Amino acid sequence: MANDRATTVAGIIGAAVLAAGLLLPAMRVGVDRPWLAAAMMIVPVAALLTATGYRHYGLGRAFTVALVVTVVAGGVSWLVAIFTLVKALSGAGVGLAWAILLFATPVFSVVALGVLALRVLASRPTP
Repeated sequence: MANDRATTVAGIIGAAVLAAGLLLPAMRVGVDRPWLAAAMMIVPVAALLTATGYRHYGLGRAFTVALVVTVVAGGVSWLVAIFTLVKALSGAGVGLAWAILLFATPVFSVVALGVLALRVLASRPTP
C-alpha cells in the first residue's frame, strides 16, 4: 500500500516535469493546430499519471483522475500562456517573472491537483 502511494507521488512529480517540458513544443504547434497541441500535452501526461496511479486507485479511477488533472492543468497553463502572449503583443515586455510563471504553471498545477486527488480519493480496496 505504501509503495503504491509512493509510486503515485513519483508519477505526479514526473508528470509535472513532463508537462513543463512539453509546454514549449506544444506552444509551437498550437499556433497552427491547437487541437494537436492539446493532444501533445494531454496524452503523455495522462498516460504517465495513469500508469503510475493504477496500483493505488485501480485502472478506471486512475485514468479518470489522470484525465481530470491533465485537462484542468492544461487549461490553467493555456490561460497563463494566453495572458503572456497578449502581454507580449501589447508592446509591453514580457519579463522574467512572466517566463517563470509560464513554465511553473503546469508544474504547480499538476502537483497541486495530483496531491489533492491523493488526499480526497481513497485508494482501491486490497483484495
